[in-house]
Amino acid sequence: MNKFNCLILAILVASCSSEKKSEHTADEDFDFSYTVDTVIVDAGEHFFFLNWDLSLSDVSPDRKYLYNLNPQSLLLEIVNLDDLKLEKTVQLEKEGPDGIGLPYYGKIQVLENGNIDLLGQFKIHLVSEQGKLVNTIEFDQIKIQNNDQKEEEKIGWTSVLSDDGKLLASTLVNFDYKTPAQGIVVIDLASGLNKYVSMDLFQELKQFEIMHQEGNAPGISIGEYSYLSFIDHNLIISSSAYNEVYIYDVNMDSLDHFSFSASLTANEKKANYPNEVHSNKEWADAEKAKNEQVSFEEFLKLPEQNSFWRLSIDKDRMIADSVVFKQVVTFFDADFKMLKEQELEEFYNFRKPFFKDGMLYSFLNIEDEMAFIRLKPTFMEK
Repeated sequence: MNKFNCLILAILVASCSSEKKSEHTADEDFDFSYTVDTVIVDAGEHFFFLNWDLSLSDVSPDRKYLYNLNPQSLLLEIVNLDDLKLEKTVQLEKEGPDGIGLPYYGKIQVLENGNIDLLGQFKIHLVSEQGKLVNTIEFDQIKIQNNDQKEEEKIGWTSVLSDDGKLLASTLVNFDYKTPAQGIVVIDLASGLNKYVSMDLFQELKQFEIMHQEGNAPGISIGEYSYLSFIDHNLIISSSAYNEVYIYDVNMDSLDHFSFSASLTANEKKANYPNEVHSNKEWADAEKAKNEQVSFEEFLKLPEQNSFWRLSIDKDRMIADSVVFKQVVTFFDADFKMLKEQELEEFYNFRKPFFKDGMLYSFLNIEDEMAFIRLKPTFMEK
């Protein structure tokens, strides 16, 4: 039995994870400058699927390839990021022994071994780069051991696998989807053992949801994003609404919570709009009020500096009836100590950002061609 399993068994019998809190403010000890360029990917005779702004894409752990899924045709596009050209396409099967057809996919993730995780609402399909079905993980077959809650819960949409594919982390949702998650669960997929980690973040995010309900028609809702990512032996949890981060150490079963004090943006969203609307006009007004506020992206690790970056946007000023936003990058050291904030003046539209070769990439659609704006940083000690 591995270290994780032993730890889980001990916890289930006697304890729960501890949470340490602290507040970090910026401690500037370096100057940051950058250059920006734009590159276009050579597609040959192929037309990339860009309708979803690469929302169903991921970059391989070695940062050599980008995988983009067309959910309509199930065609997987593989881009060589070194050469900036389409490497190949792989046709995935909807039915049959390698069938992965689902009504909707919310995320894809490329693992260390080259397998691709296709995350659906009720299951995960793992396929090889050749399109062969490797494994299917049925969520309803995973028993959640949560001693804190008596209500039945199930794995939610916000899920992520560790790079080696051995652990699955997910928020938990009530079966009626009405009760916000009380925490997260980390599951050892080989043994089925899991660890429940209680936190208040998801209940706090509930206040930012907007429900559009007209008559007896099914309602639709929008809310804030929560982010989960495995980085080294830690699970990083954050949200688009709050200037904070949770770090769950899987090996030590400890939960740290750091909140930060920003000077260039607000530190949290405000629920200054109704949570339930009943007309398109009310929906548009509430969504506008929500979207004009600060929004934080997930934490990204820059391996070359052993540091973290987080991008954010906030309202800067109004020009007539139009909002002008400012883009801000915040730097953190390896222990999530906040180091510096700086406004970015030539790097916009944070869509699927990732690091490669020390540069920050962000997707651009240039006349239906796949392109990236690249930011190359320079750091100078003061």
